[in-house]
Amino acid sequence: MRFNEKALGREMNRAFDTYDAAALLQVAPLVEQLKDDPDQAIDRIFLTYNNALNDAYAGENGINRRAFIESLAGGPNEVVPSAVYNAVGAVYPYLERPQRDKALRQILNILDGINYRYVQSSHTPFIREPLLLADITICRGIYWPGLEEGVNLMKRYSCFAELKEKTIDEEGLFRKNKVKSDFVLAAALVHGKNSSWGNDYIDTAHPEFLNRVFKGIVAIDFARTPPEEFESIAKEFHEVWPERFCKRIEPIRQEADWVDYSRFR
Repeated sequence: MRFNEKALGREMNRAFDTYDAAALLQVAPLVEQLKDDPDQAIDRIFLTYNNALNDAYAGENGINRRAFIESLAGGPNEVVPSAVYNAVGAVYPYLERPQRDKALRQILNILDGINYRYVQSSHTPFIREPLLLADITICRGIYWPGLEEGVNLMKRYSCFAELKEKTIDEEGLFRKNKVKSDFVLAAALVHGKNSSWGNDYIDTAHPEFLNRVFKGIVAIDFARTPPEEFESIAKEFHEVWPERFCKRIEPIRQEADWVDYSRFR
């Protein structure tokens, strides 16, 4: 596995939106280990998640109130989970498929223990990496957060130029303090039924990230589709997505660089 050090460093810096002391204490070492020794780090994802939450909910007297607080709230505060997911997401594109599958299994072990409605509202909406969120959605379609964040964010701006100024940096990446899920906003921007700004965004977006957005969208639509339905799905693509995107559907589909959902039932 060969890392692009500059790109990986950038993604690592973007791994955290906001984080408290518990997330920093437990998740920061995981971030470094994911870069230096991903096989060992992947085995620690679930443990890191639990240790971080236990630290977050430990009172001054040492009593852990995690179970009580989570039962009232419906699940854990999103700060720690999002730090864990985005740490994994930062390296996910650089992992080989077996490593991705191991990491994905660890994350699904977390999500499957939480009410799906809480996952939709407080977990997956904070996952930035397209390939990770796509693989989660392929295995558990019920966890897809929807495009609401992107749709609602676009309503705040009168034109793409204004949205770009406020939410996209000079590299063509979303500013992490303005966006919860980069993938959700990107997908909403290029989705023709929600936006007329698709081509503007394609011209602006960071090429590597945009490629992962396209891969994620195609994966979600095709990974569980029987071959006899490919043609009809492709036709629907041309009705919804920019033509410049549609031209890339077949090469991405042929590559099929997505999870085998049958192994995660």
